[in-house]
Amino acid sequence: MNHVRTVRLTPYRKGLGPRFTLKVVDTGRTDARGCSVLAYVLKQREGGQTSVLLEGTDFRPSPLHADDSNATVAALLGFLTLRPGDTDEEYFLGYTRTQLEFCAQHAEALSAESFSRFGEG
Repeated sequence: MNHVRTVRLTPYRKGLGPRFTLKVVDTGRTDARGCSVLAYVLKQREGGQTSVLLEGTDFRPSPLHADDSNATVAALLGFLTLRPGDTDEEYFLGYTRTQLEFCAQHAEALSAESFSRFGEG
């Protein structure tokens, strides 16, 4: 796997909430369109503790954008910051308590930070 990009996100003022890191890696696989399949890890750091919130090896960026582009990061963060009510309930059935707490407490702020920095995905 090859590192594509790491993004640090600080949706809150210093000391007022967690910071986030998104790491994107090329899996070396391609989909039926010939586009890269990317792996990702979204981590949260707060109070000296770091936890993995979401990770996977299944993101397929648009064929219109480079794997390391702002548009790809925006699209991925759009997917990772979905909250109950944004899509079907079934989407969240496998979420852990920590992931649901992230959705309730920080997903909207992280989504706004992503939009501010990268625009729409």
